[in-house]
Amino acid sequence: MTQYTSGRWVSLACLIAAAVVMASAYVETGQGSPVQSSESEVEKGRVAFGQVCVNCHGMRKSAILRKDSERWRGTVYSMISRGAQLMPDEIEPVIAYLSSTYGPDSPPPVLGDDGSQAQELPEGPGRAILVRSCFQCHAVELVVSSRKSEGEWKGTVARMVGHGANLTSPEQEILIKYAAEHFSAE
Repeated sequence: MTQYTSGRWVSLACLIAAAVVMASAYVETGQGSPVQSSESEVEKGRVAFGQVCVNCHGMRKSAILRKDSERWRGTVYSMISRGAQLMPDEIEPVIAYLSSTYGPDSPPPVLGDDGSQAQELPEGPGRAILVRSCFQCHAVELVVSSRKSEGEWKGTVARMVGHGANLTSPEQEILIKYAAEHFSAE
């Protein structure tokens, strides 16, 4: 392992350790326990989400998951360990925003500008894989509006598999070809 590579691993380990310490500090002080959030806290979380999270996830329906506050807390700390630049005083408001907007009792997302449900996806062998695998976390419009080359789709699929997308190697190849054919940069 080169010195550069080992330095990156040390940096990653430090980030993860910091996230664990921050999480335990919030839980120990009671700040990590689920409470009813005020409207101002939810609004502060919406603003922080708009400034930090949309860089990777987009503002319009970045996720269609329905999680309670504890599961969103795990997601937020996971994103911090991956480099999300949230300040400590923004963590709980972002969790409050996500819980109120994308919580188990929140209304289902409305996708599309006209209020209709998700637009029709092109037929093809990768369509079912896309729906089953990608839409567990991402809105249809995020995928449809992404215009990438086949190589870029390959990188995206590999990254998502690294984040936990459950795809076999043959499914990955089918999905990459489907996405490159229907959502290409050209």
